[in-house]
Amino acid sequence: MGVLTGRLIVQLVEKGELVIKPFDRDMVQPATYDLRVGSKILASPLSSEKLGMVVELTEKEPHYKIHSGQMVSVLSYEKMEIPLNVCGRFGIRSTLARKGLNAFGGLQLDPGWRGRLNLSLLNVGPEPIVITLREPLFSVEFSRLEEPAEAYAGDYQDQDDFPAEQYNYILSARTTSLAEIPLLRQEMVRVSALIEELMEGMPDPDEGLELRPEVQERLMKSSALPRVYLVPAADINKKPN
Repeated sequence: MGVLTGRLIVQLVEKGELVIKPFDRDMVQPATYDLRVGSKILASPLSSEKLGMVVELTEKEPHYKIHSGQMVSVLSYEKMEIPLNVCGRFGIRSTLARKGLNAFGGLQLDPGWRGRLNLSLLNVGPEPIVITLREPLFSVEFSRLEEPAEAYAGDYQDQDDFPAEQYNYILSARTTSLAEIPLLRQEMVRVSALIEELMEGMPDPDEGLELRPEVQERLMKSSALPRVYLVPAADINKKPN
């Protein structure tokens, strides 16, 4: 079993043995093929008030910002069909991985599988990462088998959308996620700025509490009296007869 070069990938596509629709020669790499971001995204909650949602990328709004700590799931723009004598492995392109975007998905594409690739992404970097409609995202490596295998017949055959359990998981999630950490930090900074602003606008509680000169003079005189003239505290507390 050997990994197919870009030239061999093109040959298989031209023969109709490997199906990639739509096929774009610009996506052919030396030993891989790049698939692009499709139009539908499942985005996990950013807080308990902002639940998971389905995002539709369009020509007018082609971008989605993945916040630090947030998980999203994407489908490939292209559909594929793997021949019985080939298997594939896929992951995220290194240009996005170096920014801190981690990928989770089925490791192998079995012989005979058909559909769109489904990949879950987690931003573990310090800043939001933007993905764009039809931007190259998946990198697929194909290997030729020593003999044809039985065709894949699992639950994800002819996958054209996210499975129902994935929709339910993302859209019903309400728990705290890592994405709330940077948002909480931003909120704390905002609250601290508001408190500082309020403090600056409040009058000084000690301002204007200076003693009048005559009071100061009486206090000075009383402090200079001999102890014999001072009344003990016990006597002050006695009730008069």
